[in-house]
Amino acid sequence: MKLIQKNIGGSSLFRNTLKMSATNVLMYFIPVIVTPILSRMYPQESFGEWGVFYSVISILGVAMFFGYENAIVKAESEQDSRHLGIICLVISLFTITLTFLVFKAGSALGIRFFQTFPQQWLLYIYLVLYALYMILYNFCNRQEMYNALAISHIVRGGSQALLRILFGLVILGTINGLIFGTTLAQALTVVFFAICLRKFLSDSGWTHISKKRIKELLYINRRFPMFDAPASVLAFTAFQSPTLILSQYFSKAEVGCFSIVIQLLLLPMSFIGAAMGKVYYQQLCQVRNDAAAIRQISKKVVDTVCIISILPLLFLAVGGDKLLVIFLGEKWVTAGAVALCLALWSFPTVLSQPMVPLYRTLDRQKNLLLFNALYFVGGVGSIVYGCLTAKPLCIILLIFSLVTAICKFCMFMNLLKLSGLKFRELNKYILCLWIISIIILAIRLKDIVLLNC
Repeated sequence: MKLIQKNIGGSSLFRNTLKMSATNVLMYFIPVIVTPILSRMYPQESFGEWGVFYSVISILGVAMFFGYENAIVKAESEQDSRHLGIICLVISLFTITLTFLVFKAGSALGIRFFQTFPQQWLLYIYLVLYALYMILYNFCNRQEMYNALAISHIVRGGSQALLRILFGLVILGTINGLIFGTTLAQALTVVFFAICLRKFLSDSGWTHISKKRIKELLYINRRFPMFDAPASVLAFTAFQSPTLILSQYFSKAEVGCFSIVIQLLLLPMSFIGAAMGKVYYQQLCQVRNDAAAIRQISKKVVDTVCIISILPLLFLAVGGDKLLVIFLGEKWVTAGAVALCLALWSFPTVLSQPMVPLYRTLDRQKNLLLFNALYFVGGVGSIVYGCLTAKPLCIILLIFSLVTAICKFCMFMNLLKLSGLKFRELNKYILCLWIISIIILAIRLKDIVLLNC
């Protein structure tokens, strides 16, 4: 513990991460408190609908700006960041309009997915709110407004939890309270960011937007739509498509189990990993021509994520799947086995994700595109294969977990190399914990394989 404190305790990256994620401590416990309430309040089918809705908005969310939202933080000047904000707004409106037309065409052609998609009207409202949210979020991050970003987590997470519970108590007819509550929470967060950025948004610089400069910035940052955006779309599609594919072959209840487990497994990422990725990117942009500084900052990130990433796997390996069923309720028995099958997937996913900004800083988006393409082919391919061959859900998820874990770990090794770090520099005690956890998990998974084969 002293070694960990020595390595990460004194860094500005860690302090700023804690500032952003301090409120995430509360947000970390809110799902822990609220999830067993919601799992007893809503049927599994509602979680299945939410899983499908969330998968679509996640994929569209990363494709919405063609990657230009990441250029806001990297912009050379405040005026350029304003120009990039306009670029992102225009592109997002185009993406949302295209989505609307695709869904209308799909419904008119009688395609089942589009006809049965839950709350289409809420989808379009949510996407508009999300576009505003992401643009304002990146403005805050660029200006190092970490207190505002931290409070936004409370606004978004707290209001979402309260609204979901409220709509679970109130009969909304055909409206899914999980989806409606999330949409309203997004609206409240947009209003909060607008208040925090009111001086910036009312600045006279917005009256000097130049079409010529917009064209220049579109070209200067062309790597984002060429490599970064496709890489992100591939990664999120591979991540979210299992829910969409499984929804065509399994019941809403089974898809609901998968959806809720995915959210719980990524809690450590929501707790600190996502915040660290944002701060990491901001600091990398400041020292992008200094290899020694990049190595030093990256070492702090690696030391932290090596600990965080093992938590879900270790918890499930030692029997956390049984506690999960007790936590969610008796009707969620399938969730325990699903969580155990996905444990190996969660480990390298949480491990590698906070370090992804390194690719953008070093203009190595081609590497990111390659690894995400492998992840997409392996992940989606394994799910499709399992469904077409009528394999049990747990076997499908186990194959998916193994394939995607290998892809993500290879990405992590490449990130270490780019940062100037070596695998042998990792804490040996943490490495031993990795090995022990994986061995225990393999023993636990053996019983599931025998039961389903």
